[in-house]
Amino acid sequence: MTLLVVWLTTFAVSVLGSLVPFVNIEIYLLSAVALSPRAFVMPLVIAATAGQTVGKIAMYFVGRGVLKLPAGRVQRGLEAATARLEARPLWGKLVFFCSSLVGFPPLYVMTLAAGAVRMNFAFFVVACAVGRFFHFAVVALVPDLWQRLFG
Repeated sequence: MTLLVVWLTTFAVSVLGSLVPFVNIEIYLLSAVALSPRAFVMPLVIAATAGQTVGKIAMYFVGRGVLKLPAGRVQRGLEAATARLEARPLWGKLVFFCSSLVGFPPLYVMTLAAGAVRMNFAFFVVACAVGRFFHFAVVALVPDLWQRLFG
């Protein structure tokens, strides 16, 4: 497979994974990196970062009410996260960045809450992209580390 095909596939899976909680981009990325030449690793990290950021931008606008979200468990989590972000905006930005970096609290809910409280959009995009980049870089290093330790 060519780099372009793998990059576009990674980007697409990453966008889907940012919109649909049960599509796990980390498992996909681990597999793609393990099966690809070493030269593909950083482009795949960038593709995953770009895809997740694009998808999270859409979710941000769902949180702002521009797009609609089905009611249910996510709605209850969103209301709780929104209340916390509104109470302490600076703390909320830090928590959002940590969420984009490690995935806890769940980035899906934090993204919706960031939109609901109208977090600064430029901050949102940069924090999401930087956090996801470092997150995916660590994920992408796992196969190489595994091989060095056990291979």
